[in-house]
Amino acid sequence: MSGSRSSVTIDDVARHLGVAKGTVSRVLNNYTDISPATRERVLKAVKELGYQPSSTARSLKKGRQDTLGIVLPVGRGRGADPFLAEFVDGVARALDELDRDLLITTAHSARHMLDTHERLIARRKVDGFILTRTEVNDPRIEFLQTRRFPFVAHGRTADPSGFAWLDIDNEKTFVEGVAHLVKLGHRRIGFLGGPRDLNFACQRRAGYRRGLAEAGLNEDSALEVELALTEEGGVEGARQLLGLYEPPTALFCITDALAIGAMRLCRDLGLRVGEDVTVIGYDGLPVGAYVDPPLTTFSQSALTAGGQIARMLIDVIEGTAPADRQELAQAELIRRSSDGPPARTPEELAKMLRRSV
Repeated sequence: MSGSRSSVTIDDVARHLGVAKGTVSRVLNNYTDISPATRERVLKAVKELGYQPSSTARSLKKGRQDTLGIVLPVGRGRGADPFLAEFVDGVARALDELDRDLLITTAHSARHMLDTHERLIARRKVDGFILTRTEVNDPRIEFLQTRRFPFVAHGRTADPSGFAWLDIDNEKTFVEGVAHLVKLGHRRIGFLGGPRDLNFACQRRAGYRRGLAEAGLNEDSALEVELALTEEGGVEGARQLLGLYEPPTALFCITDALAIGAMRLCRDLGLRVGEDVTVIGYDGLPVGAYVDPPLTTFSQSALTAGGQIARMLIDVIEGTAPADRQELAQAELIRRSSDGPPARTPEELAKMLRRSV
């Protein structure tokens, strides 16, 4: 018999073998009252004919779609975030191995975000959601908890109890990062941060400030900037900080995208990154190894995180209590060439920059 996979039915398989339709169905559903010989014949015919169960029929039977959803926020540079691209790739790869699908869409406002989740639930498009870029007080989490709809968050909130999440110990990482810079000899350290409604941005800023305190350095609000999480944001942030009367000799960035932008501005100003100015990022994106100079960064594999969170969500969908699926991982410092001891004092750096303008 010839035919495409989509056109072959259970009836076709049964007629091909000369058996009852129910026999084929029972083999496909792993009933144990079928003889080994018959099971082997049926499975061989299924393979030869290219039969595949209807995804709609399978969904109706199981009450699930075997599809997970991600609604990506766009605006303020978030939609262009390279970390999220790597993360989504990790989710998709894991689901492909698990014979599940991924539905991705975007939302352009907080209201649109909730409306989109509501629409996908109402239309039974997905079995659960992966939430990205969690906010300090995230309305998506309250909404999905109220609806009792499965989800896992990549990141925590101000109150991380009661739901499933995967996160990095952001505050501890930035404490360690400041200590690393101080050990190199830096005493004036700039911080390129992000929007304060994003929980990870707040955690990293708290770690930066705690690191300064533990090193005996005073906070200086002039050394902290909040930016869109893009390379352009990094350019602007570096421009602001290096334009100070007493500029920092090190720039600590909460994402690699910001760091790459900051390095671009440094080169435009004639500065040697890793000597005149140290730049450190956070994410461990593959591109960081290929920029000039290669970027020192704290690595959290976005690809690995995506796969891990996909599996966590499947566990929750299948009945695991959300509060039992909370995981806190550690980032790893990957040293390359963009950090080093300061070649100049802040005063000397300021004079050099004034001459270059």
